[in-house]
Amino acid sequence: MLEAEQVAQAYARWIADGGPEFQAMMTPDLHDHVSGGTGPETWDMVWSWIERSFEDRRAELHGWGTLDDGRIAVWVTLHGRHIGSGMPWLAGRPPSGARIAWRQLHVFAVDGDHLTEHWAVRDDLRVIEAIDAAS
Repeated sequence: MLEAEQVAQAYARWIADGGPEFQAMMTPDLHDHVSGGTGPETWDMVWSWIERSFEDRRAELHGWGTLDDGRIAVWVTLHGRHIGSGMPWLAGRPPSGARIAWRQLHVFAVDGDHLTEHWAVRDDLRVIEAIDAAS
């Protein structure tokens, strides 16, 4: 059975450096409720967006836990510097060099040793405001 800290640490390594152990925890048909995509391949796409948008990335884990229904919650902030518009919601914004703090809360459904579903709430607007203020 996956533990909350194990998932949180793997997610933090993934969002900062693309660490492979996070995607290895996913079932082939993991449903991502954020993008509507299915499977680890969806996360390859998201990683490419992150890599093209931010450098000097560092993940700050604020907390994690197991919810009453067994889902795992992970609260994290990605720190970095804006270098491009890989994220679709950054379209049209030139590289600004802005330092960003992208706060996020992720929830994962778990079946044994695998993640089966994902939901997230992210503060994308704060990132956009930081980039626009630096431009």
